[in-house]
This record gives sequence, C-alpha cells and structure tokens, in this order.
Amino acid sequence: MFQLTKVWTDQDPSIQMVAVRYTWSALGEAASWDGTEDSEVMRVVPNTAPTVRQAVIEPPRYFHDRDSFLLHHRFMYVQNGQERLSEVFSEEIVSREIDYLDREGRITEVRLLWGVDSWNAPNWTQATLEGLNLQTLPNRAGHDREGEGLADDAIYELIQTVPLPRRYVGKVWGPRGAQVEYRYQLLRTNSPLPEDDFAMWITDNGSNFRVSLD
Repeated sequence: MFQLTKVWTDQDPSIQMVAVRYTWSALGEAASWDGTEDSEVMRVVPNTAPTVRQAVIEPPRYFHDRDSFLLHHRFMYVQNGQERLSEVFSEEIVSREIDYLDREGRITEVRLLWGVDSWNAPNWTQATLEGLNLQTLPNRAGHDREGEGLADDAIYELIQTVPLPRRYVGKVWGPRGAQVEYRYQLLRTNSPLPEDDFAMWITDNGSNFRVSLD
C-alpha cells in the first residue's frame, strides 16, 4: 500500500461530518460500490475558513500484478442530519522508477522517502539492486511486493559481487500528473568493520528531489 491525502472543503457551514470512500479497478473498468470499499473519516484542518478536511487513504501499489490502475473515490457527508454522496472521482494511478547510482561501492541499501503533492502522508520504498539475483520466498519478512526490495538480504558480501557502478531502483506511485517529492536514505550495513557502517540522507542541495508522474 501507499499513502495518499484527499482534501475536502465545506461548501456550507451546516456540514457536520465528511468521510471519503474509495476503491480501485483495472484500467477501463468502472468502480464497484458494493459495500466493500474502504472509508476514512476526514479530519478538520485547524484554523481554516471555510473548513478544510483531510484524510489519508491507502490504495495498493499493485492491482492484479500491475502498477497502473484506476482509483475511485467519493465523499459521504452529513448535512442537516442527512447523509449525502458526492459525485465519483476517478484518477489513473501510475508509477515511476527512481534510481540511484553507486559509483564508489560503499553502500549496501538505498531507500526512498517520498510523498505525493505534500508530506502529509510519507511513504517508504526499499530500492532493488540490479544484478543481485537472490532466491527469496514471497511471504518472507521484508520480501512482500508492497514494500519493494530486499532489505534483510542486503548482505555486504553479496553486494560486493555486483560490479560497479551499482544501480539501485525503486518506485514511487501517485495519480497521473501529480508531483512527487523524495529523498534518498543510503545505508552501509554488515560490513567487516562495524564502525564503517552508516546511514545518511541525500537531498537536492538541501531540498527534496521532485518528479512529475506524467
């Protein structure tokens, strides 16, 4: 799963509560509102007039083994004691690869910390080292496809078998057209000298890197 923020602005002061209901489908398929959709109550953002509400939803990173699909959401709101439904909003979820090139060979893991259009709902992706072919079990801890990468197999000796430069690749997700901000976390673990291990952040001259999901 990944986190995505949805926003609602009250159009009338008589609105008492708002929830966002969401589901997903394959590209070209309509939403199925059969009661199995997910729902989140939206929280009021302090000091906003008119009142702004936000909620963090969690769509999957993959649907039917595809990293692109349709996300559908609509708002249920209570106004003057009556439940009402908004129109349905549909958007295409797409992914984009982000890579990091290690030319020195000092690191053993690369992680991406990223957010879609804001940092209200940050996400992590464990990057995969190209050329590191490991036999793993899909249900083993750290190996689920939603997390990406193989964090617990980032073993120093195995990493050294991949020639330089080493390319680490991770994915970010979001609605088509959205802006994603991200930064890298680089780690060196399980090295022969424990004092050589480290964790550090890489930014774009102090700011986050940015990429558009076109």
